[in-house]
Amino acid sequence: MLDTSKRYVLLDRDGVINRRIVNGYVTRWKDFAFLPGALAALRLLRENGYTALVVSNQSCVGRGLLSWQELQGITRRMQLEAALAGGAIGKVYYCVHAPGDACNCRKPQPGLLLQAMEEHQAWPAQIHMVGDSESDMEAAGRAGCRSLLVNRCAFLQHEAAAGTLTNVVSDLLEAANLIVRRDTQTLDETLRRGWPHLHSAWHTVGQLSNPVKRNQA
Repeated sequence: MLDTSKRYVLLDRDGVINRRIVNGYVTRWKDFAFLPGALAALRLLRENGYTALVVSNQSCVGRGLLSWQELQGITRRMQLEAALAGGAIGKVYYCVHAPGDACNCRKPQPGLLLQAMEEHQAWPAQIHMVGDSESDMEAAGRAGCRSLLVNRCAFLQHEAAAGTLTNVVSDLLEAANLIVRRDTQTLDETLRRGWPHLHSAWHTVGQLSNPVKRNQA
């Protein structure tokens, strides 16, 4: 049974929580830098009853640039720093496949989002997805979530074109403030957006491939 009493926020990682490395990847903790306001945003979400879940493409593992174990080490440190700042990251979901791999978890496919919703028995209309790319927004739309696009040039939040549920924000802190103020969508609105289809899509989550692993040098 879906638990409508809890609230969740799905977050992309690079470009939302930490600085994105242009034409590269975060392969060491010393390369991981929290974006301004990110830790405060995680604290604000926790204080207002939201559970933050990270859903992120990390093809650097599939490309052999770091191991699954090394990625998990970076993840644990990220969660620790968030907790020390008063926030929390409930769970982290990664797609570690390379772009050419045939998987349904690499965004814009909705596999990671559907997996997170299934594991937490979450109602899609009560979930916000915060990302910094069109693939994040597309994945959110396919999963039935409301979405917020982080754009550093967005000095003022504004509603996107009519018929979408996307807002543009300048950073994660602005997104968190907007989420906290926003009312939950109604059941009727969710049903109009095709809940039966979303429910069926959850059954594809079990077909997700196992994380790619490589031998240590």
